[in-house]
Amino acid sequence: MNTRPGNIHTISGRRGYGLFLAFFACTLWGLFPIAIKSVLQELDPYTVTFYRFSLAGLVLLPFLYRRRQLRGIYQTGGARLRLVLLGCGALLTLNYLLYTFGIRYITPEATQVIIQLATILLLLSSVLFFGETFNRIQWWGCVVFLGGLIIFFYPRILDMLEGLNTYAIGMGLITMAAISWTCYAILQKQLLVHFTSSQVMLVVYGIGMVTFLPLSEPAAAASLSPTNIGLLIFCATSTLLGAGSFAEALAHLEASRISAIMTTLPIFTLVFMWCLSLFPWFDISAEPMAAHILLGAVVVVIGALMVALKKDTGAEKDAAA
Repeated sequence: MNTRPGNIHTISGRRGYGLFLAFFACTLWGLFPIAIKSVLQELDPYTVTFYRFSLAGLVLLPFLYRRRQLRGIYQTGGARLRLVLLGCGALLTLNYLLYTFGIRYITPEATQVIIQLATILLLLSSVLFFGETFNRIQWWGCVVFLGGLIIFFYPRILDMLEGLNTYAIGMGLITMAAISWTCYAILQKQLLVHFTSSQVMLVVYGIGMVTFLPLSEPAAAASLSPTNIGLLIFCATSTLLGAGSFAEALAHLEASRISAIMTTLPIFTLVFMWCLSLFPWFDISAEPMAAHILLGAVVVVIGALMVALKKDTGAEKDAAA
């Protein structure tokens, strides 16, 4: 028998489907920083972010209309619930903006390593808000994770000791993006008690589109090269499919299990960057393939996996009861 409070979201138990959705989101997000880095060579961050929200929202809108789920968005709950929904949209909007600005200053690989902070923060939040527990291995995983960050960024840290540089600014922006994403994920998981994941995402996309329309220059997209037009479409598609898959995965799987899959993001991006660098037309700067870069990335993933995979089975038994 499930004895959890009624206002705490519980998983559906469809673990295989949840794993597939989380892995699919991870694959898209592994490619995403490379694609958006290229688009940002021709478009400003506000315009790129506007297109990510608007294209994703325009694709999702008819889907919800056909399923007759639009009315439920404004008919469900009271003023407090709508305020949480708006807060969820504002946090993800902030995340997208910080991420888009941050990646202008650092490489895609470094971005994916830093953004793993969101994984650790989400898991720590699950202890505070979702009744999950940490054991000794998981706490040691946090230490290993932080050690991996230090190894990966060691030369950059030495440079920052001599003064603030653009790389440090990028690291700071991506760190704030990770924090805002964690706050969004916490609110979004609780909203799944009242809304479907698609309903939540439509509101989020609408908030982002309205926010960035006055700041963007949509007409500038007409001057993009054919390659970057395709990459911009991919960015919008990954926004819809990636965030949508992640949101739906939360309905079927524990936050800890989803986070375990998300820890592979740095490895995905490192592999994609290495493969693309073999082509002469690929002109995006990459982290040098030094030993400390590879070692740091692997240690970060190992630390995050230690935190995410070693779970107390008691919570799972309760969910299945």
